[in-house]
Amino acid sequence: MLKRLERWFKLRFLIMYPLGALLLIFAVPDDKSLIRGIGFISAGLLLRVWANGYAIKMDKLTTSGPYAFIRHPLYLGSALVLTGVLVMLKVFYLVFLFLFLFMMVYRRTIRKEEMMLQEKFKEDYLDYKKNVPAFFPALRAYKKGEKWPFSFSRLIRSQEYKLFIWVIVLVIVFHLKDEFINEQEKLNVRIVSLIAAAFLLGCVDLVIEYIKKRLEVGAGKGKVS
Repeated sequence: MLKRLERWFKLRFLIMYPLGALLLIFAVPDDKSLIRGIGFISAGLLLRVWANGYAIKMDKLTTSGPYAFIRHPLYLGSALVLTGVLVMLKVFYLVFLFLFLFMMVYRRTIRKEEMMLQEKFKEDYLDYKKNVPAFFPALRAYKKGEKWPFSFSRLIRSQEYKLFIWVIVLVIVFHLKDEFINEQEKLNVRIVSLIAAAFLLGCVDLVIEYIKKRLEVGAGKGKVS
């Protein structure tokens, strides 16, 4: 409980989440903004999938895949997803504000991660940092460092599926809002199907979490016995 309370008082919860909630309530997307936003969101999700298939956090210095071109592809992917959501909601004037807040919120986290990497990998990381930009991809891949292939098992362990699930749910919610408010559609089979799909996707995530918790509890009991 204390950890949850501490989490809610972090900067990203106090600033970005309340602003995001207000936008979800008052902004009204349309078909064009949905299509444009999906482009940014798809790019962000694909970048995060690509990065999570290579990322080995702290155990090794990851310089493979997108990490050969950019030091923080996961954060860039998240920024693209955020931009896509704002484009969907037709609040273009807030894109730069939210991206600025995004950088302010995560700047400390990024700095802490880089200090840890520098402490562990020393000169290797300093050379990597010198030659690979933080957020704007380099034109040439970083050739030094250990290289390894993309791993689906590593991707699954990253739980990136959670972001996919809830982004799809969010897009469905935006589409339904457009249907009911802009186009004044009445309840029909298609809309009911979309509502059911969003509900089922949410349930899938909850079921997966429940199974994981049960497995963790079972593993813990096995160790004790």
